[in-house]
Amino acid sequence: MELSPYQQIQELVKKNNKILIILQKNPSTDAIAAGLGLFLSLEKMKKNVKVVCNQFELPPYHQFLPKSKEILSDLTALRKFIIHLDLSKTKVKELSYDITEDKLNIYVTPKSGFFDQRDISTSASKYEHELIFVLDSPDLESLGDVYDENAEFFYHTPIVNIDHKPANEYYGQVNLVDLVATSTSEIVFELVKDFQENIMDEYIATSLLTGIISKTKSFQSATVTPKSLAIASHLIEQGARRDEIIKNLFRTKSIATLKLWGRTLARLKTDYDGRVVWSLLGRQDFDLSGASCNNLEGVVDELMINTPNAEIVLLFCEKEEKKIDAIVNTIKNIDGLRLFSDFKPKGSRNFTRFEIVGKNIVEAENTILEKIKEYYGKQ
Repeated sequence: MELSPYQQIQELVKKNNKILIILQKNPSTDAIAAGLGLFLSLEKMKKNVKVVCNQFELPPYHQFLPKSKEILSDLTALRKFIIHLDLSKTKVKELSYDITEDKLNIYVTPKSGFFDQRDISTSASKYEHELIFVLDSPDLESLGDVYDENAEFFYHTPIVNIDHKPANEYYGQVNLVDLVATSTSEIVFELVKDFQENIMDEYIATSLLTGIISKTKSFQSATVTPKSLAIASHLIEQGARRDEIIKNLFRTKSIATLKLWGRTLARLKTDYDGRVVWSLLGRQDFDLSGASCNNLEGVVDELMINTPNAEIVLLFCEKEEKKIDAIVNTIKNIDGLRLFSDFKPKGSRNFTRFEIVGKNIVEAENTILEKIKEYYGKQ
């Protein structure tokens, strides 16, 4: 009988001790929380485990998450280069080394006689990690340099791909992709609860509940399901610190973020009877507020929740001259990945980001509004 993806992963975890968890570049709160929840679970099972995310910088409001400061920003020392020296003819009296002009010089003094080139051979050790978990990433390219600089490692190591988005390319040897799940954290919960008896504790529960609350906008989004509510209830029973999660995700904003939100709200535009809501932010707005485009994901969520008729919410951020970053949130039945497919969007069907290159911010605005006009014209 063929094993389910959950059962296959259980077997892989049993057989392998050195495990790597990788998040896509610029991970969502859900990805970070799911990665930490899985990390804590595997660590509790006495596994040798690491979490890596390309050029990762921990957002200030994520510092409450258990072990959040242990997420590494790059992947190093995957294999060791081994130099073998045949000692059958003579033994080593002294060993030393130095580095000159980008060269490592190793000096071996024999007890008697001498060594020659025939006594030397080289090899490489096995890869440091035996199993890879990739979380919340549609493809391996989204991992950034972690993948680009270590492609051979990914080709030679089993990959478990965990995601909930339809854009996922099923690139793993085991693909646990649940399109009905509200979040990757929800899928990780279903996985780790069966790793071993009584594995869930307040730290794992807090991480996973953080991901679910973030993805469902504190259970206010249309994606909430009875299953996600039941899982959240169970996590709270296991000690998840709900009040701390809400405080950090929704009630803790820097002055810079609030300034940027204010500029965003002051420039709101609407069309199609309030169904489309958007705002433009130039480079001067970021310079004056001291915030970045990444600080705007929360305001997109707030607009979607608090604007009754909103179906599409967009923010245009001028990163450089003629390089615009767009953040889009759509209601459940509008697929943002398909609607804006011309711009190679990343994310999920209801929360996407993409770049518009070669246009200033007003030109980018007009281009996207034409695309939306085409969409509503077909309705």
